[in-house]
Amino acid sequence: MKIIIDENIIFAKEAFSPYGNVILKSGREITKSLVKDADALITRSITQINSNLLSGSRVQFIGTATIGIDHVNTDYLKKEGIGFANAAGCNSQAVAEYVFTALTYISQTKQIPLLDKTIGVIGAGNIGSKVVKMSKALGLKVLINDPPLQRKTKENIYCSLKEALTADIITLHVPITYSGIDKTFHLIDEKQLTQIKKDTIFLNSSRGPVVNNKTMIKILKSKNLTTIFDVWENEPEISTTLLSKVDIGTPHIAGYSFEGKVNGTKMIYDAFCKFFNLELSWNPNLPEISNKGIEINIVDSIENALYQIFKKVYPINEDSNQLKKMVGLPKEMQSKYFDKLRKEYRLRRELSNYTVILPSRNRSIKEMLQNFGLNIIEK
Repeated sequence: MKIIIDENIIFAKEAFSPYGNVILKSGREITKSLVKDADALITRSITQINSNLLSGSRVQFIGTATIGIDHVNTDYLKKEGIGFANAAGCNSQAVAEYVFTALTYISQTKQIPLLDKTIGVIGAGNIGSKVVKMSKALGLKVLINDPPLQRKTKENIYCSLKEALTADIITLHVPITYSGIDKTFHLIDEKQLTQIKKDTIFLNSSRGPVVNNKTMIKILKSKNLTTIFDVWENEPEISTTLLSKVDIGTPHIAGYSFEGKVNGTKMIYDAFCKFFNLELSWNPNLPEISNKGIEINIVDSIENALYQIFKKVYPINEDSNQLKKMVGLPKEMQSKYFDKLRKEYRLRRELSNYTVILPSRNRSIKEMLQNFGLNIIEK
């Protein structure tokens, strides 16, 4: 069996080589001629899966180690009888942690308290639901907008997009869809950005085209917003004008925790074995963290406690500083630099791997930190 796999999929060789000849390639180098005689193709979001790539090939199974499937023509796969699997939810914890890493960094560096704020969570699926849970643990008032879930569950916990946009913090967690009643392409455009009040904290870690980037640039000229962007229109050829204006800008790595990547590989591996009726033989072995204790001696607020923790676990400003170097590069080098940052992204572990050592008599903060997945020891 010939199996072509994106070279950035972690443990690809270890997981799939027992079943055939594994060929690792950059996602942008996976071409029609390469896949012509392949039996299976395992990709990420930068490879477009459609008839242009697959027609005339013998590919029987496609797996994408990503949550989103906007790069996959699923109708074509169904029509051709090609098996398909994605890794829905694989990195949801990582993205939720990214959101609160960014928020606590902004809170501390800009002296913006979070505890009296309202957060509008737009999209309450695998990621958004975790953001809602963490927001409530932090004591934030939560507004949830998710029309598909509202229709499905008929619960009265949801609000309109217009109401969600009145929040002090707005965070997007929707897939990208280009048509239908739940279209999310340019869901946030001039009308919505005009509605947002000044001094709002605005995060997009969903998909780049959910926000009209050109309109955002225009709005930022006249309205003071704190902006955190992990996803961009036209990746990897992103707008360096917008990048220069955002407070935190990262290269589509919100979900790039080690655990999230491994989860993605494992979910596609399981689906691959099921499709080809193969015996499961691989289980990932995640290394222990050598320095996993985080001691906090002074706890004056939950924001400060989280900031001290995230500063050690994930210093998000370092990722932002690296991406912002792209602004000074010649235009012909910018897209390669964006891809390089993603390909060579450092090892990042999730909060559940760490133990926080707290002063005793901090019961409320202890409970909040436990809701973020941290292990707690009182001294």
